[in-house]
Amino acid sequence: MTFLKKILHIGSDQPATRVRICPECGMAVTDHKDWCSIHRARQAMEMRQQEKRATA
Repeated sequence: MTFLKKILHIGSDQPATRVRICPECGMAVTDHKDWCSIHRARQAMEMRQQEKRATA
């Protein structure tokens, strides 16, 4: 029955929300672990961008 619901879009008007998962720490991208190097790299990049904006 779930197959027919998916094909015919029966029941739910809104699609399920998707959550991006970090490949390193296994958490949602919005809830990174502190030890995650992807999270630390993103923070460093954002800090550099803020510094450039402040000096420009």
